[in-house]
Amino acid sequence: MNPISINWYINHFYMRGLRNFTNINYGDGTLNASYLNEAGVLKFRYEGIIAKYQSQLGRLLSINMAPAVSRRGQSLDGLRKASTAQVVLDSMFPQEKVASLALNAFPMLLQYGTIGFGLWVEGPDSVGIETIPPWELIPIPIDVSAPTDVRGLIRVRYVPTDWVKSLTITPGAGKKVYKGMDDFKVPFGDLPADATSKFQGTASLTTVGGGFFVRSATSNSQVETQWAGRKNKKDKTQTDVTLLVEVWTETSDGYLAEYLILAGSYNRLRQLHRYDHSNERFHMPIRVARDVTVGGFYGRSFVDQLLPLNTEAEYSLSSLFQTISDYDLYGLMMWPASLGTPPDAHRGQDGVKRITYEPDYTTPELKPFNIEPARLTKPQIEAATLAISIMNDSANQPTEMLKGGAPGRVDSASGLGFLYETSNIPLSPTAKNVAVAVSGVYRAMLGISKAIWPASKVVSINNLDDSLAGIVLDSSTGEISLAQNAIPSPDEVNINIASEVPISKEQQKLELKEALDKGRITLDEYSFKVRELGLDSAVGNEVAWQNYRRSKLENLSLFGDGEKPGKVIVAERDMHLVHLSVLDAFMARPEFYAASQEVRDAFIEHYEEHKVGLGELPEEMLQPEDAAELEMQPPQGGGETPQY
Repeated sequence: MNPISINWYINHFYMRGLRNFTNINYGDGTLNASYLNEAGVLKFRYEGIIAKYQSQLGRLLSINMAPAVSRRGQSLDGLRKASTAQVVLDSMFPQEKVASLALNAFPMLLQYGTIGFGLWVEGPDSVGIETIPPWELIPIPIDVSAPTDVRGLIRVRYVPTDWVKSLTITPGAGKKVYKGMDDFKVPFGDLPADATSKFQGTASLTTVGGGFFVRSATSNSQVETQWAGRKNKKDKTQTDVTLLVEVWTETSDGYLAEYLILAGSYNRLRQLHRYDHSNERFHMPIRVARDVTVGGFYGRSFVDQLLPLNTEAEYSLSSLFQTISDYDLYGLMMWPASLGTPPDAHRGQDGVKRITYEPDYTTPELKPFNIEPARLTKPQIEAATLAISIMNDSANQPTEMLKGGAPGRVDSASGLGFLYETSNIPLSPTAKNVAVAVSGVYRAMLGISKAIWPASKVVSINNLDDSLAGIVLDSSTGEISLAQNAIPSPDEVNINIASEVPISKEQQKLELKEALDKGRITLDEYSFKVRELGLDSAVGNEVAWQNYRRSKLENLSLFGDGEKPGKVIVAERDMHLVHLSVLDAFMARPEFYAASQEVRDAFIEHYEEHKVGLGELPEEMLQPEDAAELEMQPPQGGGETPQY
């Protein structure tokens, strides 16, 4: 059992509004959670931690987890491999999957501090990355002092038995290995078996648990156990569930060594698959990311750090509000009878309780006074204020900037950019953890694509950019054929994510506007960059933008694989200045000079065609007026005089 599962359990239900945790057992990783306290009362809740959590989640969601491939070395072959790998990964894991992965991963990372990313493959056109909760992950060896000591991973979960039998790498249904394999029956759509009611109950979030939260075969549970030789009548209201254990071991240089699949129960597991990959240099298809790395396998979470302070602030504020309520209920005003106020005047509608008493007439300055409840309010206010202040410091968030303001009188793009970058420093370790984990899975994805995608596969280009130069592109369809663009090995390219730090759209807009105002970029360049970055700004000039896009596509088509040029056509309505500016930038790149002479000549010819479109003739050609004047001149070298 994993004692840290208690932290995961408390974090999960605390964020959902439960505050009463009892019967905590660190031995088996279980506890009871309830909305109500022991007296059956729903106490006051302070949700400051939710606001901090939402702000941190918003900052992390600004990280672009899309694959980004760069080449190794400066050769033309390296350029081809990087461009092909980028197109393949963009096709296998498009932007909508990237957004879904971020929404699944970051909330879990902030709550539990540890998550796994696992590559799953169901077919050539069905590939994805799964977010794995920490209670399904066990390191090899079981007790490590740091993440660098891990030499493999075990994933433990409960899954439908029929699903295990349907996997392509496991024996099919009816095989002898499944005879007598332990499984359990779980009602469709029912609560976890260990839950006694919807709002109060006991459930396990340990490493031996899983999505179904069922007990083991040895416990007395409502779950029906099916043993060897027992024939049960088919019940369509229940499904068979079994324990699935996956094991990945790692070589000394970080590649996949061996993969195993086992199923059954903790008392009896059956091996269904085992394969040695140590000679194939496959990248590990499962990776782990941590929020706060503090030693050991599991990391600490953002929520885990703020929960005690939120509890103290909640207790102080609850006591404060209770004191105010008690003052209304139990506060008394003592009224001297010697003041001569008639009793009728004491029965006002202000709700104040008054007691008339006979005072000591020798007391000087006799006047009414209040008897307050025993609890005080000032200490509670100070305690709550202190707890909230410490929580703000622990959260490491730029509070003023998150509210839309800026410290002091900073209003320049460079100044705000510096502040924004500085405020993201506390996010860097978490972002780097995620980047390393996700890019590792991208490497495994690129490696598996070589095995599941045939050479006849046709891939569409999602990103129309001449940074993909080196691929053989069909410009009419915007697709490439893998028969002409071989998928490289993951070790032949550099793979990362698009950005490891949050990106501020407003900051990008300010920087572009500042560059435009200072003349560092032209108006056309400004409008192109706004569209490329997806910024929300009205720029117009749609015709120039479409010419810019087409010129990028023409560069890809003409460059081809760098050996044999493609074909492009210059249209009469082209905005030649836009095309020439894109060509100038591309022809200045080192990749252009690494191409064959035939490709370079094709670019020069294409460049001259656009110059002709502007009315600039090649150097060897005369201007039309010069040619006409030359034709009117008499021939040189004598001859007969023409007769008129």
